[in-house]
Amino acid sequence: MAVGGSLLALGSLVAVLSRHEALRLARMAQSRAGESICQFARSIDCRRVDTWVVRAVYEELQRSLSVAVAVPLRVTDHLQRDLRLDADDLDDLVVDMAQRSRRSLVDTSANPLFGKVTTVGDLVEFLQAQPRLTNSAV
Repeated sequence: MAVGGSLLALGSLVAVLSRHEALRLARMAQSRAGESICQFARSIDCRRVDTWVVRAVYEELQRSLSVAVAVPLRVTDHLQRDLRLDADDLDDLVVDMAQRSRRSLVDTSANPLFGKVTTVGDLVEFLQAQPRLTNSAV
């Protein structure tokens, strides 16, 4: 009986935390009403940064947040503190982002931002610093 009660309490806690997180993201989205990928892209020097990298990072992060309301992202958003993404989440997302933006993930430890990515903007710069895939590498 104690195990069943503990599981019920744990399930209730998870539901409350999930609801709290959904409300937090909804408030964030509301405070950024009217913002979109356009404002995000304008905050990045797209003469220097590949727009495919910008789009891949923005769209994959939005998809990962998986809330009913899309949360407009900013380059200053902290990946862990603001978006609640951990290292495992980011490892999975970077693979999809790299594929979409045609970037290689070979030798990421040579990237000057390796181990230093904390914001959405850092993530854009990290992928930008990775070599482009050539047609023969596809």
